[in-house]
Amino acid sequence: MLSIAKFKHSKHCFCQIPLVDLEKWFNKRYQQGVPTLELLAQASNTYEREIIAIVAMFELDDESVLQLMGDVNLPEHHILHCREHFRDTLQQCLAQESKGSSSTSS
Repeated sequence: MLSIAKFKHSKHCFCQIPLVDLEKWFNKRYQQGVPTLELLAQASNTYEREIIAIVAMFELDDESVLQLMGDVNLPEHHILHCREHFRDTLQQCLAQESKGSSSTSS
């Protein structure tokens, strides 16, 4: 397992990133199964790397998330709530997209 200490701390909360940007990398990571390190290699700039790191935090325990988001100037409960809200929202968006593409291909 990778050490959390090796990752750059995020300066943004989930709610400070446009949903469309989160969705792009969430889809690649969790729908297409591309490992986080491969996504980081695909990123073309620091902004994309931060989004990928934020998306990767969807699967971490609360303590690790709070450690990595220590530079975000928001309360801990806000960060954890946002992570859950955005994970649920993105999963619902992707589920709706899957339904839409399967109904149009029938």
